[in-house]
Amino acid sequence: MIQIIETVDLTEILESYHQLGSNMAWTEYSSKGRQAGLQYRDIEDPWNSAVGKSRGKELAYTNLNPFFAGTVFEQLINQYQLKRSRLMWLNPMSCYSMHRDSTPRIHIPLITNSECYFVFKRGIVQHMPAGSVYRVDTTLFHSFMNCSDHARLHLVGVISNDQHA
Repeated sequence: MIQIIETVDLTEILESYHQLGSNMAWTEYSSKGRQAGLQYRDIEDPWNSAVGKSRGKELAYTNLNPFFAGTVFEQLINQYQLKRSRLMWLNPMSCYSMHRDSTPRIHIPLITNSECYFVFKRGIVQHMPAGSVYRVDTTLFHSFMNCSDHARLHLVGVISNDQHA
């Protein structure tokens, strides 16, 4: 259900995030957190096209948000052949609803702690430490819980060519 693809050095990713973060346009989700789109569909807003619940045709989110051109985020999208990628903050003491996606996801935890958990309906609970790239079978019912006092940040993208199966 969760498979480590490889380890990743977070230094450049986090440095880039901290340089760019204050100029990103975030979509707020009540008390749960916020998201910023790295990719978008034709004629949609680059920042919020990919965020929130899927509106179908996830492989159509192929355009790179111009804000991220030439950054490590563009490199990661290309390296893992991602679509509909976004940065997702989950606030402390928050969780997503139980749901399933139409396609598997790549998760790259950027800022997390040991009290953040990926939860599958089957009863499997797993922490994903920062420093690895994970392939997650999100076609199974799942949620994510942040049981800590600190927000967590993941880069999440749809796998367009599932060579990691």
